[in-house]
Amino acid sequence: MGRRRSRAKLPQEPIEMNIEDLTHDGRGVAKWNDKVVFVQNALPGEVVMAKLNRKTRNYNEALAVEILTPSKDRVEPKCEFYTVCNGCSMMHLHEEKQVEFKFNTLKNNFHKMSHVKPKVWIDPLSDSHWNYRRRARLSAKWVTAKDKMLVGFREKNGRFVADMNHCEVLEKSLADLLQPLADLFAQMTIKTFIPQVECSMGDGATSLIIRHMKPFTAEDLDQVKQFSQQHDLQIYLQSKGPKTVVALEEYVNALDFKLPEYGLRYEFLPNDFIQVNRKMNEKMIIQAMQIMNVGKDDVVLDLFCGLGNFTLPMAMKAAQVIGVEGDQQLVDRAIHNAALNELENVKFYAADLTQDHDKSEWFQQPYTKVLIDPPRSGAWEILPLIAATSAKTLVYVSCHPASLARDTDRLVNELGFTLESAGVMDMFPHTSHVESMAVFSR
Repeated sequence: MGRRRSRAKLPQEPIEMNIEDLTHDGRGVAKWNDKVVFVQNALPGEVVMAKLNRKTRNYNEALAVEILTPSKDRVEPKCEFYTVCNGCSMMHLHEEKQVEFKFNTLKNNFHKMSHVKPKVWIDPLSDSHWNYRRRARLSAKWVTAKDKMLVGFREKNGRFVADMNHCEVLEKSLADLLQPLADLFAQMTIKTFIPQVECSMGDGATSLIIRHMKPFTAEDLDQVKQFSQQHDLQIYLQSKGPKTVVALEEYVNALDFKLPEYGLRYEFLPNDFIQVNRKMNEKMIIQAMQIMNVGKDDVVLDLFCGLGNFTLPMAMKAAQVIGVEGDQQLVDRAIHNAALNELENVKFYAADLTQDHDKSEWFQQPYTKVLIDPPRSGAWEILPLIAATSAKTLVYVSCHPASLARDTDRLVNELGFTLESAGVMDMFPHTSHVESMAVFSR
């Protein structure tokens, strides 16, 4: 009841607000009744009419419904679904300013959390801002009131699936599947039991994993098979957790992608982690390789190595590379990819990198260089182990600037490293997601 009452107290009419700043997730910051308000679709310096849509004890949330005084950095969003869909959050901000925002986010995190700044800032890496996503988890929902199947990203409030039939950031062939998928699911007997579809694109094939909470009927399966053939797709079904993913049919060609710069080819399964942005992944690897300057005498340790994204290019230059990863499925894929590319100077191990590994087999040799690419939570637990190696160079690839800044504090102020350089990589244009690279030496 209390929640209902607080919602009822929200003013129904939009309120004029002055936007003073941007949050780490790209929302405008304003004040109303002495309380901070986070305003979607608003930029610093703007005066907007904003409708409050959430009230908490410490802050309010709102959506800018009219821009009275626009910022010079504001642009017209290219996507007609932008104000509703939560797939993007910064499409109203000029592309160059989005990159500047990400750079400032990284800089501010270093300043506040580690009190350290790099000797040199690396120029931001970027590529095309449109049709870049080769991987996405889309929601699905049969809406009885609309007599309609929705397939897409969730709405900005997170409660509903956005009513959309196209997307400007998915690779075009994926974007073109949104409406056909909705039409397919709408015809099914179990349409109310399909909550999600996971898309993954290789260079030559595209896969879909359809999550279903009730078994498909024979008629449903026939329709899915026809759809698969019509759109040249590899379709997998998932009834429960990740281990229940099964192929609808036997597929001859594996999902794969190439790194042209190194002549490498990677195969992957539809639910394996790969970098979402194909072109940016290539640029990121080239940058890391240039910075590390791996030579024929180097022995390199690659932690959180995944399916060998950085490991294999480094193995082409180094004496030896050891890759360590917590996900056994990805380790299996990395071993497969090393064999596929006839690389014999690389070994992979499965290990939980939040645990102590000073007695582990892979740690019992000297390393000259280390690369880490941890999850959002960072690499806190493994940092002392990295410091215990003889490596003089550490390259840290980060998908979360706060955990990078926290880990930098420990590396520099406790473990004797120097932050040489750092910079951002615009892996997810039109979102507030900040990918970055930091280089440490000692």
